[in-house]
This record gives sequence, structure tokens and C-alpha cells, in this order.
Amino acid sequence: MRSKLKWTIALFMALVVQLSFAQEKTLSGVVTESGMTLPGATVIIKGTQNGTQTDLDGHYSIKVNPGDVVIFSFIGLDDVAYTVGASNTYNVAMKAGDEMLEEVTVTAFGIKRSSKSLGYATQEVKSDELNKTSNTSLSGALQGKLAGVSITPSSGAPGASSQIMIRGARSFTGDNTPLYVIDGMPVSSSSDFSTGNSVSGSDVANRAVDIDPSDIESISVLKGQAASALYGLRASNGVILITTKSGKGLEAGKPVISYNTTSSFETISKKPDLQNVYAQGSAGKFNPYASTSWGPKISDLVNDVDNAKMKLPGYGGNLPNSTNNGVLHPGKYYVPQRATMGLDPWVTPQAYDNVDDYFKTGYTISHNLNVSQSTGKTNYSFGFGTSTQDGFMPGTGMERYNLKLNANTKLNEEWNTGFSANYVQTKIDKATAANDSSLPGVYGAPSSYDLKGIGYGEPLDPYKQVFFRKSAFNNPYWAAEHNEFSEKTNRFYGNAFVEYAPKISVDEVHSLTFKYQLGLDSYTTNYRDVYEYGHAHTSKGSVSLTGVTKDVVNSLFTMNYNWDITDDLRFDVMAGTELNHENYKGYEDFGNNLNFGGFATIKNAQNVSSVELRNQERTVGFFSNAGLSYADVIFLSGSIRKDITSTMPRGNRSFVYPSVSLGLVLTGIEGLNQSDIVSFAKIRGSYAHVGQAGRFKKPYYSTPSYGGGFWSGTPFSYPMGGVGAYMPSLTVYDPDLKPQNTKSFEIGADVRFFNNRLGFDYTYSEQRADDQIFNLPLAGSVGKAIYVTNGGSMQTNSHELVVFATPIQTKDFEWNVNVNFTKVDTKVNSLEYGLENIMIGGFVEPQIRISQGDRFPVIYGNSFARHENGQILVDEDGLPMIGGQKVLGDVMPDFILGGGMDFRYKNWNLGATMEWKNGGKLYSGTNKTLNFYGMTEATANRDQDMIFNGVKADGTPNDIVIGNGQGANREDLESVLVDITENSVYDASFVKLREITLGYTFPKLVNNKLDLRVSAFARNILLWSKVPNIDPESSQGNNNMAGGFEHWSIPQTKSIGMSLNVVF
Repeated sequence: MRSKLKWTIALFMALVVQLSFAQEKTLSGVVTESGMTLPGATVIIKGTQNGTQTDLDGHYSIKVNPGDVVIFSFIGLDDVAYTVGASNTYNVAMKAGDEMLEEVTVTAFGIKRSSKSLGYATQEVKSDELNKTSNTSLSGALQGKLAGVSITPSSGAPGASSQIMIRGARSFTGDNTPLYVIDGMPVSSSSDFSTGNSVSGSDVANRAVDIDPSDIESISVLKGQAASALYGLRASNGVILITTKSGKGLEAGKPVISYNTTSSFETISKKPDLQNVYAQGSAGKFNPYASTSWGPKISDLVNDVDNAKMKLPGYGGNLPNSTNNGVLHPGKYYVPQRATMGLDPWVTPQAYDNVDDYFKTGYTISHNLNVSQSTGKTNYSFGFGTSTQDGFMPGTGMERYNLKLNANTKLNEEWNTGFSANYVQTKIDKATAANDSSLPGVYGAPSSYDLKGIGYGEPLDPYKQVFFRKSAFNNPYWAAEHNEFSEKTNRFYGNAFVEYAPKISVDEVHSLTFKYQLGLDSYTTNYRDVYEYGHAHTSKGSVSLTGVTKDVVNSLFTMNYNWDITDDLRFDVMAGTELNHENYKGYEDFGNNLNFGGFATIKNAQNVSSVELRNQERTVGFFSNAGLSYADVIFLSGSIRKDITSTMPRGNRSFVYPSVSLGLVLTGIEGLNQSDIVSFAKIRGSYAHVGQAGRFKKPYYSTPSYGGGFWSGTPFSYPMGGVGAYMPSLTVYDPDLKPQNTKSFEIGADVRFFNNRLGFDYTYSEQRADDQIFNLPLAGSVGKAIYVTNGGSMQTNSHELVVFATPIQTKDFEWNVNVNFTKVDTKVNSLEYGLENIMIGGFVEPQIRISQGDRFPVIYGNSFARHENGQILVDEDGLPMIGGQKVLGDVMPDFILGGGMDFRYKNWNLGATMEWKNGGKLYSGTNKTLNFYGMTEATANRDQDMIFNGVKADGTPNDIVIGNGQGANREDLESVLVDITENSVYDASFVKLREITLGYTFPKLVNNKLDLRVSAFARNILLWSKVPNIDPESSQGNNNMAGGFEHWSIPQTKSIGMSLNVVF
């Protein structure tokens, strides 16, 4: 009986299952919007986690049962609900709702707000746009894509620093870098050390180099003070909010695995035009150790004879001279460096391409793996990336490893928690620039000299250099082999949070959320600078080992309350407190005068000194923000923050900064919301105060140092003979030092037409930064050198315009256009204490300075002497005369125009981004010195007579011939021009094709489970520029002089590559 019952139950269950399967069926169809298929739309059965997404052609297929409610959704479009009936097919035509109501922007402290509610300008860059060409540099990936943002790279070398400024500068000599916030955690992005005057040594990377763009989901730029005021003192320069991939937004189910690999090849972006006719020497005579190329024609070297007047022997093989002692070598000439290297010294003269021989094709290979998943309540993302770069200059390169894990989980209806953790290891090998650059030995190498073929170190003593000149500069191949400039960083940054949202209202009229977040940014960077024994400047070399360990703890508590007072009237308030504590430890071990080569360590140095620094800084902030909106038309918001910082003098450590903003959505007003043309229109305005703290120090003691200048090194240093020395510091601080205070306002409009197919966003802003903190030079009689105090102000007026359009949008073809226009004018209103200008960097002459009444910053140096009519004065030889020192031009461009186009045809995509910087000046020491050396193509016409364009003392036109007669010649002219900086200041305008990419996305593979995309790309392959011989984006400095000063700077690069992306 019991057995029969079991069989009966089993049969019944089988029938139920069979009936269930008989009811289940497949629903399929196509999802469209405005007549175009919609890929990536979400299709999910209501009340379940069962769902799918439409493919590239808008098709979907899902298992359903009769009566199921299927929800079709897509960001910015109204959801569509369909109840399954008898049909197996359902085609969905989705419609655009009020998209701006749904469009969300990440604002301060990660708070997401409706974009239309903001009373200030922000701009967002999504992952697809950022990683269009898989650029491993974040700043490089952003170029040409943002309005109001200036990006100035120092070079194209791996790991090179770059300066990002939002709406111009706010500080004379301080930091103008925006605050970076990654997943809610403020992180370090500036360089550990400034390059100072930027006239020697290697670059120092920004810590933003640690960020892998491929990990980024989106970037939101908070441009104005009203947008960033809640962050307080740290955010006076704006904020860059970075949200990394987290698995949010994925349909619940299996993990999504993506893999990307990219390979690219880099070459120098602009090769100098050098003459290959004339040989090494001066005054037409060959000299194998001269630094210049004013010698005879290369073809005439075989006829070189003794010159008694110049006390130089002859080196030709065709005629008797003191070198061949009458034993002729027809058709050849003698090269003493070849003899030193044990090579046949008699060679046939020819021109060598030393630039092409030295620079190589660099490469970059990157791999990125990401695993993301959503289970409904929990989402996570794990990422691992590597990037390996071999630089285009010998001895340069970078390796970076990124490991990331993000996770969020909803514990229940009220509690939510999550974390973000990132580990980065970065190693950069660098080259030096300016005075100890290798480039004078590359660009300046005479065309007659075989730089690569001869070699660089004596066979029996590799630390004795073999070079075309005997002193001052290194053989570039010797420097690449023996000198070292490297930095290695190990870094962890991340945060964890817990969020509590109790149910305080049955009808959800009131909502309350508490959130606590604890973050850490910790890194150690070790720098190693080695000038090996035999180094040209110091002969015995030196070793500098420098390190920085920085731990920053950020504790943040916020409370958010929302109240829907009526259906139209809404109120929200946020309040919180933040603690930011920094521990800093730095050291420098320095040793000079190495005993011998091949062992470049501190132990091998004759003189050793060591410095250790420890420091703690703390800022505590209390802040609040309140907002009131009516009918989704009027949005009023205000904030206030009080910061207390330890870096300012006691009694002057507390500061309060307010902001207020207003947004008015015109298309929400009755009577204005019925237009078929205008989809959306909003006007906005804001006003804010934000400060920037200084670093106050009490009187302290320091070790005196005595320098003999760059070329002489340090004559002596302490400790000396085991005896140390200390003296009161020559720098003193104003006991009443105040933070810099920036007051700003902005107004703007956001208008969109034809269902958002065309639109523009315009912003005008003014910001005035008062109480500038700067170093006031003191007279020697005071007994001090520098007084750190407040004084002076600067003002910036900014125009920003973003225009976008989709001229064509069909099922198979789409064309999108975007344009960013920026015009930023920063002017120095005043300098106090009788100062007219302040040096930022450079040599004794020329310099980059701050000049009262001029734009920020300016080039300052020797000018041409001019007649009262404004024309250049010449002397009795027809050569220009040197005038006084003055401002020679401002550095910042008049405007920047960037933008791009994207075309899609079926599965093909073609995109391009261009950037035009118009105006601004650049001092080029490379061009100046190459002309002086007689190496540029412009000096190849030296055998032709010329008249310099100028006037004589009486104002009559110059008619004195410069040539090869009895008067001055071209070499004499360049010897004068090398001391007149004005002649080497150029218009820095340029146009660059930043990016171009062509990609193809294959139809879904492996049973519709795998997405495969391949693309080819190029970066910076086209350049139009007014500056000769160099890329105008090559410059010195990771500080405020960046972009205006170039002296043997490391070049920029152009690159081509391919990328493969797989998602399954």
C-alpha cells in the first residue's frame, strides 16, 4: 500500500513538471528607440533575477511563462512592461522620457544628484571615451576631451609628469593641482618633489601615474568652487572624482569576465631639422673637439691643413699637415676619437644621422583582466593590470602593476556595506633634461661625427668618456649606460564603509541615511639618482638616495536627510565631519666624489651626508549642505564648511567657507515645456569661497650649504672632517600667515534640441585669489634670505563651451560630434612689498616669472635693443644689440579648442580627437643653442650674404651685409643672438590629432556568450606647430613653470598600436 502511494505521488509530480515545461516558452523580439535598434537594453522578469540584455542588433530572447511581466529598461528611456500572453514575439519601441530628470552626476563625497538640479558646471568622461586608444596615462587619455581643463605634459617619456589645471591657476608659487578622489577617498596626485628651477636633473612623476585608466568606470570633474567647496582647503583647485569598476549595473547572474591587451609603438613626435653640410669646428676650420659646427664643409675635410693663427693642426689626408706628417691618406681625414677607441682613425668623410641613430622605437604592452558580478544584493569587481613600457630614449622605461578589488553588499533593507582596495607598484627609469641632459650630445653632435659608431668609453677605462667635446656634457650613450635616475613606488589606497538607512516614513516622504567611511592612502617611493664616476660635470660623480613614506588616513561621517514636503516641494540636507591625518617621513642620503667607477653606491663616496625629515599634518572639517527644489524647476542649494588645520600658525588655524548655487529648468515651466525643438533648457549660477592653506614653520636650524653653481658643483659641504654645522634657517615665516582665499562665481546655461540630438553647455566664471602665500626675498643685511608671507592677488576669467550633436542616427549608421572650447585669462592683479615680479624658475636669465599686471605666468629675459620707432637696433657691424631685461611673452594659450567625431557603421567604429591650442609663448633653449652651434637647417645658408632686419642708431634701415667678407659673418650673428632671449621666444600654438581609432566588434560568438572587439589606433601622429625643431609640448618642470620653458627637454612621442578586448 505504501509502495503504491509513493508511485502515485511520483506520477503526480512528473505530470506537474511536464505541465510546467509545457507552459514555459521563449519570448523574443527586437528593442528599438527612434527607429534604431537598441543594444544593451535590460530585459528582466519582474520579481525575479532572471534576465538578459539585447545584443548589438537589439535582439533579445528570454524564457518566460504565461502571465509573467517582462520589464524592458534602458538608461534615459521610460521602462516598458509587457505581460506575457499567447504570442512568442514582442517588439518593443522604447521612448525617451525627460532624460535630464534621470541623468545623474556624481558630486562631492560621492553623492549622486540629478544633473538638472546642479547650479554649477561639471563634466563627465565615461570609460569608453577615456580608453578609446587604451592610453596608459590618465592625463594623456583626457587631452582634448574637457572644457575648462588645461593639461600640460612635460614629455613623452614613460611616467612623465603632467600638470592639470582646472580654470587656470589660483596660486603664484603653490600647488595648482586639483584634488583627486577615487571611490570616495581623497588620494595624493601631486609629485613628492618639485623640479624647482627646472634647469637640471630628471623629472619627478606625479602620483597620478599610479592610476590605471582601464580600471575607471567614469570621471566627473567638479570645476568651480561651488562644486568642490564641501571638500574645503584641499579643493580650491577643483576636484577630479574617479569611480572605478564595481560590478554595479550588471544583471544578476554569472560573472562577467573581460580581458584587454594593447600593444603600441612610440617614436619621437618631431625630429629637428639639422644641417648635414658643415663639419665640426669654428671660423671654417675643423676642430675635432669643438662644441660647434661652424667648420668647413664635410666634403672638404680631406683637405684640412694646419692653422697657425688658431693653433690647430690639420686633419685632412689629401695634403701634408702635422697630423699625417706628410704621409697622405687620399680621400680621408683623421678622427682622434677613433684612434682612442682602437679603430682606424682615417675615414672617408660623410654625414651621419645621429638623431635617428640615438632614438629608438619604444613600445608599450599592457594587459588588463577584470571579473565583475552582481548577485542582486552583492556586487564585486576584481581587476589586475600590467603595463610595460620601453622608452624611445635609451635607459628609459616604466613598469606598473595594478591590483584592485571592489565589493558592495546589501545586508538587509536598511544596512549596506562595501570596500574598495587598490595595490600599485610602479617603477620608472628616467633621463635628465636641461643642463645635464643627454640631448646636447645628440642634437648638437656634428653631422660629421659618428656618435654611435665610434663608441663612448675608452677600451681600457670605460669611465673615461670618448666624445666629440672634451667637457661639459656627457656622451649620451655613456650616460644611458652608466647614469641612473629611477623611482620605485609601492602604494595601497582604498576605503571601507557602512551605510544605515532606517525606515522613518511609511509613505517614504522622509528618508534618512547615515554613512561612515574610513580610508587609507599609503605609499613609499624610493628615488635613486646616480652620476657615475666619470660624469662630465663632476668627473668623480655622486649618488643621491631619496625616499618618501606617506600615510594618509581619512575618516568621513555623513548624514543625509530628504523630505518630500509636497509633491512639488522637496528639501534635503547633508551634514558631516571629516578628519584627514597625514604622516610623512622623508630621507636623503647623498655621497659625492666616488673613489672609482662601477660601484655607484654611498659606500663608495668620499663625502657623505644624510638628512631625515618627519612631519604630521591634520585637518578636521565640519560641513553641511542644504537643498530646496520646487516642481523640478527651481533648485536652490547652499553649503558651509569649517576647516581646522595644523599647518597654519596657532590662533589662525580655523577657516569657514560658504557656497550657494541656483538652477532654473526653463523647460519645466508651464508654457515652455511643449516645444518640439527645445528638449531641455536650464540656466544656473553659483558663488563660493574656498581657501588654500600654507605650511607654517617655527624658527628652526639647518645645515649651511655652499654651492659653486651648476658647473662648479659644491666646493665643500658639511659634515666636514667629521664635524657638523647648524645655523638658524635663512627662511622665516609670518606668524600671522593666512590661507589663500579664492572667491568665485559662475553663470551658465545648458540647452538641448531635437530630443537631445543637438546641445550646448556654456559657463562663464570669475575667481579672485587673494592673500597669496609666497616667498618674499630679503636683503642680505637682514640676516635672512626669505620671508614667507601673504601678499598679492590674481584673477581668472573663464569661458567654457561644450557643443555636441548627432547629425545622423539610423539603424546602421550613426555620426556623433563633440566640441570643447576653453578660454582662460589669469592675470596678476597685484604684488605687495614693492615687488613687480617674482621668479618661478629658470636660469639667472632667462626665467619664468609672475609679473604684476600681466597674465600668469610670463617669460622674462634679455630683449633686443630697439629704436624709439620700435625696430631692432643694430651696431656698426650690422649685428643686433642687446637691450634690457623685460617680459617677453605670457605662457598660457589664448584659447584651447578640442573635440572629436565618432562614426558607427554596423559593427565598425571610427573615431578621432583633435586639439588646437592657440597663442601663448614658449622659450626654447634647444633652438637657441642649436642655432649657436650651427646645427639647425636654418644655419646651412651661411655661405650666403644677408642683412639683419633692423635699423641703425639714426633710425635708417640697416644695410650692412653679414657674410663671408671682411665684416661679421653668420657665426658672429648667432654668437650675439644666443644672449638675446627674445630671439628664442616662439608662438607656442599647435594643432594635434590626439587620437584616431578604427575598431570592429564581431557578432556574438560561442553561442552568443562572447563579445570580441579589435581596434587599431594612433596618438599624436599629426602635428602643426609654429615652433621649429621641437614639439611645443616638450617643456621643463612639474610645477607652475610647465609649458613655458624648454631647454634640452625630453621630446614628446607619437604612437600607433592595436588593442584586443574580449568579454564573456
